[in-house]
Amino acid sequence: MNRLFSVLTPLSKEDKEFKQKLKNILGFNPTNLALYKQAFRHSSSTHEINEHLQSNERLEFLGDAILGAIIGEYLFKLFPKKDEGFLTQMRSRIVNGKNLFTLSRKFGLDALLQSRLTKKEQLNSSAYGDVFEAFIGAIYLDKGFEKTKSFILNSIVKFHLDINELQENDTDYKSQFQIIMQRQKKQFEYVVLSNEFNGKEKTYVVQLNADGIELSKFEHKSKKVAEQKAAQLALEGLEA
Repeated sequence: MNRLFSVLTPLSKEDKEFKQKLKNILGFNPTNLALYKQAFRHSSSTHEINEHLQSNERLEFLGDAILGAIIGEYLFKLFPKKDEGFLTQMRSRIVNGKNLFTLSRKFGLDALLQSRLTKKEQLNSSAYGDVFEAFIGAIYLDKGFEKTKSFILNSIVKFHLDINELQENDTDYKSQFQIIMQRQKKQFEYVVLSNEFNGKEKTYVVQLNADGIELSKFEHKSKKVAEQKAAQLALEGLEA
């Protein structure tokens, strides 16, 4: 009865405009506008709007899982002879914070974000990547798995991702690790434990710490490579 009433209740002008914006992005009519409103509600704005309203954090959690599963299945079928390590790396390249940040802005999700953060703070945080994941979570709850899968594959992968380019590009593990640390509000540092000559070559031993706890360590003749490898090992540890 309540559902019937909500369907028959006329939308306000603001909701009509919001629904049209969503339709332009999705390519179909959304049903549960409340879910999408929550998806765009950053935690910094919830108390200002209404302390009882939920932020997009729960939807972000759900969207992250759904996005990872759909991209994982897509890669599994696309590369039938590749091993688990390759598939994991490719998935990370697609769903990393940098890519989600870019996709969020391409789809205009950043313009719909409700936040008390300044523009500069939004750009330097994970807010845009988070809202993209929350948006995916909202689609899933509103329309189900198959509709969400169709949107991700046909609107995102098909037009906004170059799989060949992703295969060729080196992964910036340091950037990925930084985004995760910002999201978890943790302090981290790369510590050079030694830079001694090993035979004829000078090598660097770099240790990566988060909140004072050692996560990984790597030795290489290049300090930059040692830092990247330490970040890669730390990321693998977080995913385990």
